[in-house]
Amino acid sequence: MSERKMRKRPSLRLRGKRASAGSQVAEATATYGIGRELRAPSQPKLFDFGPNGGRNGAAFRDPAFMDNKTLPVHRWVPWIAGFSAGFVDDVLESFLRGHGTERPAVVLDPFAGVGTTLVQAVLRGHDAVGFEINPYGALAARTKMRAAAVDLARLDAALDELRTASRLWRTTEPATQAAPPPLKTRIPFFSKPVERQALHALAFISSLRDQGIADLFRIAFGAVLVSMSNYTYEPSLGSRPAAGKPLVEDADVGAVLTAKLRQIRADIEWLQGEVVRDGRLGSGQVFNEDFFTGAEHVETGSVDLMLTSPPYMNNYHYVRNTRPQLYWLDFITSPDQQKFLETHNFGKYWQTVRDSAPIGLEFEHRALATA
Repeated sequence: MSERKMRKRPSLRLRGKRASAGSQVAEATATYGIGRELRAPSQPKLFDFGPNGGRNGAAFRDPAFMDNKTLPVHRWVPWIAGFSAGFVDDVLESFLRGHGTERPAVVLDPFAGVGTTLVQAVLRGHDAVGFEINPYGALAARTKMRAAAVDLARLDAALDELRTASRLWRTTEPATQAAPPPLKTRIPFFSKPVERQALHALAFISSLRDQGIADLFRIAFGAVLVSMSNYTYEPSLGSRPAAGKPLVEDADVGAVLTAKLRQIRADIEWLQGEVVRDGRLGSGQVFNEDFFTGAEHVETGSVDLMLTSPPYMNNYHYVRNTRPQLYWLDFITSPDQQKFLETHNFGKYWQTVRDSAPIGLEFEHRALATA
C-alpha cells in the first residue's frame, strides 16, 4: 500500500501531470450499480430493505463506524465521525465492478479523516487520493496506506528497543529540554508520573531513524494518550471527573504503547499476507490541506468515484477533540494555529458558526431557471 509517486501512475492524474488516453470519465457514460447505466429508479440506495425488513441485493451495509473498531488496520486510530469499511466495500463493488483492467479506477475522498475510504480502495486494487485538513487524521490515513510496505524486522527491532528503554521511564527524569506542549486544559491533562513517561516516549519516537516506523509509533501514541490522561471521550473530549470517572494518577506508558504497537504489528502481518494472496494493491496519496483550496492537485475528469462523509455543523468539535494529539505530536504549538484549523475546517462546531458572518443562501437550479 505504498504511496508511489504520482507520475508513475498516470491514471491518478494530478494537475500538471500527463493524462493517459481514454482516462476521462464522462457522466453520460458512467454506470451505477452492477452493469447498469444511470437511471434513477434502479440506483442502489443506502438502505433498501425488502417487505420483511431484510436487506436486498442493491443495498449497502450499515455505514456506522462502530465496525471499524475491531477491523485490522481500521482499528488503529479511534475516530468518532466516520463510516465503516464494509460500507466502502459495498460502494466500490457496486459502482466499480467491471471497471476496465487497462488501468486502476481512481477513488477520491475530499474529507478523508483517518482514511477508511482510501485504505479500502487501495486494498481492492484501486488508486486513491484524499484530502484531510487535520494533520493527525492525515498522518493516520497516510500511515495506514503505507502499512503493506513496512519492514516487520525493523518494526520488531524498534519494539525491542522500546521495551528496553521504557523500563527506566517511571524512575528517571526526561531530558532537561523536554517539556509538555502548551495545551491549555481546565485540569492537568496528565498526572506528573504519566507526563514524565509521555515525554520519554516522545523522545524515543524522535530518535527512530526510519520515518515509516516512527509514524507507526506516533499514531500509536496518539491513539492511547487520552486513555492515560485525566480526560476522556464521552464522546466529546472532557475531564474524567466531569464524566464521573476518577483521575489517572499513574499508568505504565511503555506497556500501553507497546500493547498498541503489538496490535498494529499483527495487523500489518495480516495485511501483507492478504496482499501476497490477492496480488492486487493500488496506490494512495493524502494531501494535508483543505480540499477547496487543494483540489487543483487532481486533474479534471481523472476521478472515477468520489466517496466521502463530509463533516458538517453539529455539536461535535472536530478540531478540539483532537487537540491532545495535535499538541502532543507537535502538529500545532499555539492557540492561533488551533484557531486556523477550527475556522478552515469544513465541518464547523455550531458555536464557531454562530460567531461567523452570515452567508446568504441561493437555491437556484440552473436547469429549472431556463425551463
